Amino acid sequence: MRVETAPPPAPGHAEVAYTVSVKFQFNVTPLIARQKVNAYLLTHVGHMLSADEPTLLLNNGAFWKIPIFCAYPEFKRREYLGDLLMNAESGEIVLSNSSFKTATEIEARADAVYHSLAAPATRV
Repeated sequence: MRVETAPPPAPGHAEVAYTVSVKFQFNVTPLIARQKVNAYLLTHVGHMLSADEPTLLLNNGAFWKIPIFCAYPEFKRREYLGDLLMNAESGEIVLSNSSFKTATEIEARADAVYHSLAAPATRV
């Protein structure tokens, strides 16, 4: 399991040592977080999207950071779109701190990636 934290505020070339102690109720496992995000994507965006393996993010609380991918079968590609955050205690998807603020933004990103894959390559 990988833990991400914000870097400590320090000037360049400073020696830094810190200990992290975080206490929270761990109610949502990585598997449940992934399943809940897949259900959210299916009901709010579409069937070509899927969640990947979550990582634990400690930043003003404990969150699952869940990568979102979209499949493009005609191009034989699966492309990364961004991340959704889920509160590790409550299981709530936190769009305000995610790569996307709405389901519509996820759909727009998936469409933009599709059009970039479908566009003919320009030759110089």
